[in-house]
This record gives sequence, C-alpha cells and structure tokens, in this order.
Amino acid sequence: MRSKSLVLSFVALLSVLPGCGPKKETAEETAAPTPTGVGGAPAATPGGMAATTEYGATGAAAPSPGAAAPAPSAAAPAAAGVVLASQETNWPGIVVEITQFQRKGNTLTAKFRVSNRGGTKQEPDFQYNQVYVMDAAAGKKYEALKDEDGSYIAALRAGWKDRWYETLEPGESAVLWVKFPAPPAEVTAVTFQLPNTPPFDDLAIQG
Repeated sequence: MRSKSLVLSFVALLSVLPGCGPKKETAEETAAPTPTGVGGAPAATPGGMAATTEYGATGAAAPSPGAAAPAPSAAAPAAAGVVLASQETNWPGIVVEITQFQRKGNTLTAKFRVSNRGGTKQEPDFQYNQVYVMDAAAGKKYEALKDEDGSYIAALRAGWKDRWYETLEPGESAVLWVKFPAPPAEVTAVTFQLPNTPPFDDLAIQG
C-alpha cells in the first residue's frame, strides 16, 4: 500500500517539472517551411513560377493593360505641284513637264517646267511661233496669243517679243507659260505642241 502511494507521488512530481511533460507544438513549429532555391531565392512552385508576390522574378511592376502604343512618326510631306504630262526633248537631258493646262473664259493657259536632268549645261530655245494647240477632231489649230505691239503673251526672254531661251546648268529648271484662245467648252482634250519636243497628245483641259 505504501509502495503504491510512492509511485503515484513520483508520477505527479514528473508532471509538474519543466521539460518532463508532453511537448506542445507551437503554430510556428507546425507551419510548413518555405522552400528556398539556390542563393536563398524562392523555389519554383509546382506550376513553374517562382514563389513571389511581385510581377516577375525581379519585382518589376506589371504593365498597365491600357497603356497607349507609341504614336507613329509623322509622314513626310507630299511633293509640291502636279505634273499633268511630261516629255523628253531633243535637247540632251532637257525634260518638259506640263503643270497647268486650264481654260478660263475665252483663254487657255499652259504652264510648263523645263528641267535639265542631264550632265552638261543646255540652252533650250522656245520660239512661240512654233508653239500651238491642235483640236485634231475638229481639225483646228490655235496659235499663241499676242498683245497690241506684237509681243507674245507668254514668258519671254528680256528684250525679245517672240521667244524664251536660257542656259540651264545640270539640275536647274525654269517655269514658262503661254496663252491661247480657248477651244469651245465641249472640247475637253487637245494636242499641245512645243519646239524640239514630241507632241503632248490628248492633254486634258482643266476647268
């Protein structure tokens, strides 16, 4: 009887001594450890992404879904002037471009650019008694107009009444013009003839 009392007393003593009772696990000890990779970086998750709360492995901010794309650069401006027709001439490298062929009232105005696109200087010479408009369908020829003193109503060389000529270096150009009686309104296209130049056939009349 005395032996049984001693055993019970010994068991009670063990239960109150520190470190001798059943060990209780704390929340920190029961939590699963965070897996780490090489160098302490978060280890890859089963889905293949690193265990991180930032966007990407380097912590870069996520791009805004509404971010605007860069504005396209402005287009180069369009080339100035309109060329209605062009012809090479018998002057080496000289090209004639028609830039206006317009009826206004009883007058038809032809404007053309003479350009030296060759490698040597040239001296084109336009004598207006060789310049005319032809209505082939009606068989009618319209010659360049003159004023009261006999000068052609056209771009003229200083001191001359009937022509224009100039020395053009490579790359240089000049703009000339000449006026004719206008064909009837129902005539919408004619032939325009310049010296030393093939005819501009079926050239549409503007206006």
